[in-house]
Amino acid sequence: MGQNKTFYLIDGSSYIYRAFYAIGRLTNAKGMPTQAVYGFNQMILKVLRDEDPDYVCVVFDAPGPTFRSEIFADYKANRQKMPEDLTVQIPYIKDLVHYHGIPQMELEGCEADDLIATLTRWSRDQDLDVVIVSADKDLMQLIQDPHIRQWDPQKDKVFREREVAERYGVTPRQMKDFLALMGDSSDNIPGVKGVGEKTARALLEQWDSLEEIYSHIEDVTPPSVRKKLLEHREAAYLSRKLVGFKRDVVIERGLADFARQPTSLADLARLYDELDFKTLIDALRQEHSDIGPVAEETNKAQIDNRLVSSQQDFDDLIVRLKRHKEFSIDLETTSQDPMLAKIVGVALCWEDDSAYYVPVAHEGPNSDQQLSRERVLRALEPLLSRDSFGKIGQNAKYEWVVFKQHGIDFRGIAFDTMVASYLLDPEKRSHRLERIAAEHLGEGMLTYTDLTGKGKNQIGFQQVDVTQAAEYACGDANIAWRLMPVLKQKLADSGLVTLYETLELPLIEILAGMEHRGILVDSNKLESLSIELEKSMDQQTARIYELAGEEFNIQSPKQLAQILFDKLGLRVIKKTKTGPSTDVNVLEQLALEHPIAEHVLAYRSLAKLKGTYADALAKLIHPQTGRIHTSFNQTVTATGRLSSSDPNLQNIPIRSEEGKKIREAFIASPDCCLLSVDYSQIELRILAHYSQDEHLVQAFRENADVHRRTAAEMFGIPPLEVTPEMRRQAKTINFGIIYGMGPFGLAQRLYISNTMAKAAIDRYFERYRGVKQFIDASIETARKAGYTETLLGRKRAVPELHSRNRNVRQQGERLAINTPIQGTAADLIKKAMIDVEGALHQARLNTAMLLQVHDELLFEVPVKELDDARELIRERMEQVWPLSVPLTVEMGWGENWAEAHA
Repeated sequence: MGQNKTFYLIDGSSYIYRAFYAIGRLTNAKGMPTQAVYGFNQMILKVLRDEDPDYVCVVFDAPGPTFRSEIFADYKANRQKMPEDLTVQIPYIKDLVHYHGIPQMELEGCEADDLIATLTRWSRDQDLDVVIVSADKDLMQLIQDPHIRQWDPQKDKVFREREVAERYGVTPRQMKDFLALMGDSSDNIPGVKGVGEKTARALLEQWDSLEEIYSHIEDVTPPSVRKKLLEHREAAYLSRKLVGFKRDVVIERGLADFARQPTSLADLARLYDELDFKTLIDALRQEHSDIGPVAEETNKAQIDNRLVSSQQDFDDLIVRLKRHKEFSIDLETTSQDPMLAKIVGVALCWEDDSAYYVPVAHEGPNSDQQLSRERVLRALEPLLSRDSFGKIGQNAKYEWVVFKQHGIDFRGIAFDTMVASYLLDPEKRSHRLERIAAEHLGEGMLTYTDLTGKGKNQIGFQQVDVTQAAEYACGDANIAWRLMPVLKQKLADSGLVTLYETLELPLIEILAGMEHRGILVDSNKLESLSIELEKSMDQQTARIYELAGEEFNIQSPKQLAQILFDKLGLRVIKKTKTGPSTDVNVLEQLALEHPIAEHVLAYRSLAKLKGTYADALAKLIHPQTGRIHTSFNQTVTATGRLSSSDPNLQNIPIRSEEGKKIREAFIASPDCCLLSVDYSQIELRILAHYSQDEHLVQAFRENADVHRRTAAEMFGIPPLEVTPEMRRQAKTINFGIIYGMGPFGLAQRLYISNTMAKAAIDRYFERYRGVKQFIDASIETARKAGYTETLLGRKRAVPELHSRNRNVRQQGERLAINTPIQGTAADLIKKAMIDVEGALHQARLNTAMLLQVHDELLFEVPVKELDDARELIRERMEQVWPLSVPLTVEMGWGENWAEAHA
């Protein structure tokens, strides 16, 4: 394109839907859906930042009929009504466009496409280049000169005349006829029935246009296509009118009206705040210092950042530090992996208006005067290793592991701002210090990447200028120090102090110890397994090709769909925007109809095991310890459950033979064994406790097979007559109830009709009336209080219960049922970890806790103390909390994790 100014025409209506469906469920604190607004905003920002358009307009469809409805009454008759979740977001999207200073346009009787077509012609008349911002292929018929292009910012794909021809095999001038021949079921455009993309392309390759095709209709082959064209000639010409554009809409604006106006920062910040777009607010603040009083103030606090680089200053620091029983500490290191990190500097703070930074291993500017790391750590060790000095930090678990790697026991964690923030609002996606500071102190902060940069040009912290490093590190330590009293008060106001002090805080050191300890892994076993999995994948591949009758890319959903549905003619169970779905649920149903689906499932399972575990785990073995050191995340899940990452050891398949082989690679140290201790049906037992249902409570008190007992109760037969299928159904219902599963979900799980599923649930509730009462009471209590709560006092807000949208409200009801049960189970396993760790220490046993995987704890136990350890662990875990029904654990032990878990 030339040096002309450029007009960007944004297909607003199309991107509203794309944003809505592309992003998963997203709501603000009031339960209002927000994903379409968020996605649309990201698209707008990309256009503005990457392109900086001279002129721009967002074009929307106007409500009401258009000329297409007049010539074809059934136009868009198949279109479903806009989802309510999306409807409520439209006004916010239009406000968003306005606040960004972007002109917008909609006109009664016109679709957005007609306005875009008219504005394209209008712009070219004024010698402007035009960029149509859309992914809609219909608009490609407008790309009829070198000064017009179409751009999809989400895929960063640009279409000019050549790209259109390469993608569709027709020119933009032929696109209208191409679309007319194919039709469009989503808009109810009839087209020529039986003519698809391939046939339409072939026809237009031979004859240039619809008129030419019908002028040579007797020459069209094969006869079947000729017959279709003749039978649907009227529909073809009607379709061409429908897919064509009205290009003569009156534009009552001048060019200056399409120039971008200044962003209304205060309004934009207010909108972001209302929708809980915290990340966008933070980014807005970083770009603009004058966003006004509507958004939270984020001025940086002025503190005295003191750089300690001489021995005398450091000696004075130690003297002053010893006078304080609490201080904040923040380490700067060479790596985010605490097992690989070397300390670069130490920041300390014990007062609101100052903080201190001791550089020990900087290599960048102003690093000529530093103390040695060994000398600094040796002087700090008596303070760091004593419980009598309370330490405050952000993610103190990281400091614990790093100090341990440097030979120091880090004791006395008194407050962790990240964990406190998480307890106050477990739904928040991030508990980074800068976000916590903005929310609770109204202050901004320097970020890590402000100093180190990003991407390929990012430098290590050891290369950062020492004076800048001091400002950053002192800021972190000072913010953590000043957050402590604020967060403590908010924990007290929310009734969360006991949970924080007795459960979450003491758990930090236990998790840190587990991370540092790691688990021994047999690398040779993983290598052998990788080879074995590769061979199994090859066998599955050969069988799949044999059943398909050709070779194809099994991992390509598109190619797989062509084999399954086009070639083999299997039924389409579910559709996505790109075509028939080939996800796991679909393949599991198709496996009942054709063996190829079963083999594809097996192939996918093998590929995941090989890539995610056998190959990946081998690379994560620590070079010095020979162990894998996973990270346990304490502030991620809204229910309170721990998660595992780098690597995730909680998702290794349990039941498959290959999954067991992966667990075989996790081994015990010499003269030790691995001991697996797993709570038995803990969530169902918690349900029994909450509901006080007489049948459920009795089953657990009698140590009966609860699923068999449930099946017998539901079907009105003696337990001995319960078939395996009946027990499976009862088990699915038992666990489904915990997650608020309705008839549709049960029908999907059991492959039965919705009517049968509803009847099964009705039978369940008829017998287990206490469970039904618990469910109803949980929803009502959460609706009134605004939150739901676990036995130990963990709280989770459920604003979805007050949504006007039925789907959002039902999600809130499921959360109100599930959270007390799953959250209580999470709390109890955490308390068990604390109790067991304390008991092992008191008994002076060398048994060590290695992993927590949902309801299972894995220990490394010296063989000589196995009996003592088993007895102690069983007692502490089964007596962790007084429930109406007994808690029981199942134990197994062996040389590797698979043997222990058997």
